[in-house]
Amino acid sequence: MRLLHIFLLVFSATSCMAQPTKTIFLADELDCTDITTSPQLDDCVHKEMMNSNALLLTEFVNFEKRAKRVYAADLKLGKELIAVVSEAQDAWITFRDRTCKIEAFEIEKETPAYVTTVNSCVIRLNTARIEELKNLLR
Repeated sequence: MRLLHIFLLVFSATSCMAQPTKTIFLADELDCTDITTSPQLDDCVHKEMMNSNALLLTEFVNFEKRAKRVYAADLKLGKELIAVVSEAQDAWITFRDRTCKIEAFEIEKETPAYVTTVNSCVIRLNTARIEELKNLLR
């Protein structure tokens, strides 16, 4: 149930984030190895942001597994830790989304530049948060 909650939280957070409004590619069809146009850059950054959100979710699940293993002798304490980190993660996602809107504040909303700036910020902050989660209980 906790995994479903986290998945829905990350999914809802990413669906609220800026999204490209132009060309839509299937992720497998998008070639980001040779970017030559701004729309291609926007789509590739969006793709990377979505992958970054998936990696963040995966690392949170990995943290839960580590916590259950480390606290196997005291399951109640392990569940408390997971709950506290889950609350922190929820708050962090709110912080991330608002911080990225601040970074794009001077760019006209809903423009490709705004979307790409927000998405780039999400990628950068997710990368740092993934490292923080990896270091919990290590």
